[in-house]
Amino acid sequence: MPTQVSVPRRTLKRLYRLPVLGLLLFAQAVTAVMAAAPAEDYVYQVVKGDTVIGLSARLLNKPADWAAIVRHNRMRNANLVLPGQELRIPLPLLNSKLEPVTVTHVQGDVKASTGAGAPSSVLALGATLAEGAQVVTGKDGYVTLKLRDGSVVRVQSGTEMQVERQRNYPDVGILESVMRVISGRVESLVQKFRSGDTRETKQTRHSINTQLANLAVRGTEFRVTMDPKTTETRGEVLSGAVAVVADGSSAGAKRLDGGFGSLVDANKTVSDPVALLAAPDVAQLANLQERTLLRFRLPALDGARGYRAQVARDAEFNAVVAEIVSPSPELRVTNIDDGGYYLRVRGVDARGLVGRDATHAFKLKARPEPPAVSSPAPKGKVRALEVEFKWAENTEAATYHIQVAKDAAFKSLVFEDKGVKGPQAVAGKLALGEYFWRIASLRKDGDRGPYGDVASFGLFAPPAQPEPPKVGDGDISFRWAGETGQKFDFQLAADAKFSQPIVTRTLDKPEIDLPRPKPGEYFMRYRATDPDGFVGPYTAAQKFSVPLPPPCLRDSEGRCVSSTFGLVAPLN
Repeated sequence: MPTQVSVPRRTLKRLYRLPVLGLLLFAQAVTAVMAAAPAEDYVYQVVKGDTVIGLSARLLNKPADWAAIVRHNRMRNANLVLPGQELRIPLPLLNSKLEPVTVTHVQGDVKASTGAGAPSSVLALGATLAEGAQVVTGKDGYVTLKLRDGSVVRVQSGTEMQVERQRNYPDVGILESVMRVISGRVESLVQKFRSGDTRETKQTRHSINTQLANLAVRGTEFRVTMDPKTTETRGEVLSGAVAVVADGSSAGAKRLDGGFGSLVDANKTVSDPVALLAAPDVAQLANLQERTLLRFRLPALDGARGYRAQVARDAEFNAVVAEIVSPSPELRVTNIDDGGYYLRVRGVDARGLVGRDATHAFKLKARPEPPAVSSPAPKGKVRALEVEFKWAENTEAATYHIQVAKDAAFKSLVFEDKGVKGPQAVAGKLALGEYFWRIASLRKDGDRGPYGDVASFGLFAPPAQPEPPKVGDGDISFRWAGETGQKFDFQLAADAKFSQPIVTRTLDKPEIDLPRPKPGEYFMRYRATDPDGFVGPYTAAQKFSVPLPPPCLRDSEGRCVSSTFGLVAPLN
């Protein structure tokens, strides 16, 4: 149905006196104003000598739109304007030129069309976006946009937004920026106009719209979220003030001052201002991170149901490299390069409003990564005269730096080697007791990475060498020293490598009696398993001989017959 415009009878009488062309232009102007998107008016203060037609010729994009100004201001006499009188002029009627938006930072998966109707492609650093451009960020995508007046819009991960209007109105000194958030989050830092500024710009007008609400500001820092799951718009103001109004409404705007937020629900109801959560406590966070998986543990924040955080290369957070959403105050970040960074963290309340910022500067030095250690195992035992340390090789490492100490703080070093080549080192002449060890990787240029996790081990006396076996007429006995509660693995073989053991037994006592083997050379060894399950090393192979049995008179079972005088020799 066509739109109906109600025109007062008195106005109609005046229109009858206008030329036909003027009447048509008037009708076109009314239609243009009604079709234009809602926008703030520019307020012009009349000076001596001004006329509506003269102002229109000087300020409007189409001078013939003077009739729209007459109607917009409900003027009874288009030819009568007085000095000091205020005329309201809709921004879309003013003479303007397009102002591109510059991409100053891109991280991760980001695609965009550079203007209305343009195809979507990967967004590059330094690209410019015109009116109608649409930006889509993936789960690891971030974009920072810079406006002509220096204002900044930070597009967060998982966001779809559009550049609706970017205009410069040079004749009146206004810069206008309108962004639409289709889904996701954006953060804006709008430059404040300085009274002593001599530039042609006298004021900026910045707003961010969603399908539910319009948030308009002049010089402030604020955030906007369009949540597609809950169909809510959330606005949070950190400084300055924001006017929040439901989309399509010209009344009921609510003012949000710094430190307050508001929700607009699916019914376009704007909530009363809500105080934002206080900033989390970051005072105890470490300034140095030495692992590729960064962990930040915060004290719980009263009223927080979750936490949002960002990591950026700059203190202004224009170059965001990671974003974290966590239900607990433990934040974890990965996949960022070594270097200096800033962490910004906020609490999230039960309404989903994000609170005030806490910022923490830190350095990441996690590379080259320390190798994974294998021996001695953490909290392990070593039963040997010297300790052999082993680890996996790091492909980035040329050498390794190993330290062994009597204390976990490594103030009492007992062994250190700053240039180990290969994945092992040996430390001898250590007293029995508890020790701590750690290792770091070094690149060819000497750049050393962080030490790995500290591992402890206990050094104990090696297994005692067994006594020589006692070879009897028909058996052979083995005895060795042991500790209470130990179990033992015993082996007897014909070769020093024990490739084919003749006997393998698990014993509860440090002794074993076996039938006498046939004459020849043999080898034996054992190892102990402690009550706590620690399995020690095998002893060195012990060599012994079984001689030929002496000549004797044997019984029916093949045993030598003896008497009080010894073995009974056979008769020759």
